[in-house]
Amino acid sequence: MRSREQRIEDQERILKVYEEVKAELLRIPGVVDVGIGVKETGGSPTEELAFRVYVTEKLPESGLSPDHVIPKSIRGFRTDVIRKYRIVPVIGFNDEDDWKNYGTKVGGIRIGSEDSGGTGTLGCFCRLTTDNTTVFLSNHHVLLGGSAKVGSGVGQPNHKESCCCTCNEIGQVLDGDKNLDCAIAKLNADVPFIPKVRKIRKNDGSTEIMGLLSGDGPAVHLDEVYKVGARTGLTRGTLTQVTPEIVITPVAPFTKIADRGDSGSAVVNRLNGNVVGLLYAIDKEGGPLGLAKLIAPVIARLHIAILPTDATQDYDVMEVEEDQLELATRLARDSAFGPLAERLRASEAGRQLLELILKHGEECLELVNRKRPVTVVWQRHQGPAFLAALARSAREPIYRFPDEIEGVSRHDAAARIREALVAHGSEVLRDDLQTYADLIIQAFTVSYTVDEFVCVLEEKLVPSLQLK
Repeated sequence: MRSREQRIEDQERILKVYEEVKAELLRIPGVVDVGIGVKETGGSPTEELAFRVYVTEKLPESGLSPDHVIPKSIRGFRTDVIRKYRIVPVIGFNDEDDWKNYGTKVGGIRIGSEDSGGTGTLGCFCRLTTDNTTVFLSNHHVLLGGSAKVGSGVGQPNHKESCCCTCNEIGQVLDGDKNLDCAIAKLNADVPFIPKVRKIRKNDGSTEIMGLLSGDGPAVHLDEVYKVGARTGLTRGTLTQVTPEIVITPVAPFTKIADRGDSGSAVVNRLNGNVVGLLYAIDKEGGPLGLAKLIAPVIARLHIAILPTDATQDYDVMEVEEDQLELATRLARDSAFGPLAERLRASEAGRQLLELILKHGEECLELVNRKRPVTVVWQRHQGPAFLAALARSAREPIYRFPDEIEGVSRHDAAARIREALVAHGSEVLRDDLQTYADLIIQAFTVSYTVDEFVCVLEEKLVPSLQLK
């Protein structure tokens, strides 16, 4: 394959003659559009850059008059005749997979406008270049579909109203452009967010992508991109067309780019983290191709700049709420907790402590996620953040636990969470907490790393643990 620099040079050469060639080809009867991308052979993309000539119907050359025949090449570039796509906007109607309400908002999650009639995907966060207001980007048909209008509320995962209040609302529609199928909404000031796309994990719990964004950049043919949508999550593909809009062809193991509910997803270059497009449709019902608007005209029309991810920020701490770390099963399987589990397994008492954690993990997870009084204590006393610190220390031995987070000390966090679990847990959980919690809290309070925590348990506290 030609290098990316060579592909950029080729693309710049063809772009110089694009408008002239497009006008010439559009004069041929049956031609409805002309794009720039790669030539396809047998339905598969090649590496050859070409003018992609769209027609309403593909006919054999033998049955055409000379003035209806599309030339094999023009201005030194090959042509590729393609039947015009019957596009399907990929807004969803109650049939998508991810309906989670994220405490901290990120790109790739479900949103829906008031009276829009469906839901789509929050692409990414931006700022207005006029006054630095924080906004989020999606499609026009997501934010302004149905009877939605400028000023309509936007909810996550959708917009709901009751007789007395509006639920899940995170912002209001601010502006949009139907031709570019783009729109923005102003983010409410009290809504926490991270300027990135949501993290995707593998089945074994390890991270597949972090979703960090660098900004925006040009679409270059054959570059590999990814998108994270509310319906199909993470998919990857190559750019097989870059003008006048983007066409994305899936790469193995992915068999399609998007489905209903993915409209508004940011199309991100895997190489550099730049957003290059805004997904708005698929080529046909169930079709494999993704169609996206180029990001440059979207940015220019809406007067926005994409907010890049701060690479110095530890987003693991902020994202634990979204990941909903399973206290029991992740401790044993996740790469972040693997070193801790292995250290506990190294001694008999440590193995018994691990068994105690596994014994109550499912119940604790259920209480944290389902029992509101426990959920409130867990969140207000920085349970997700301290758990993330534990995970980070397990991955990075030199990382030290913070003494406090948002004004909450380690001891107070552990003690208040213990009280909530005692108040609402089962009799078996209460009994074990009564016997062992003080010892574990003491170890967590005096330690600054996972290694120290395990050492304290093994050398000082573990002898006192007569685990059942």
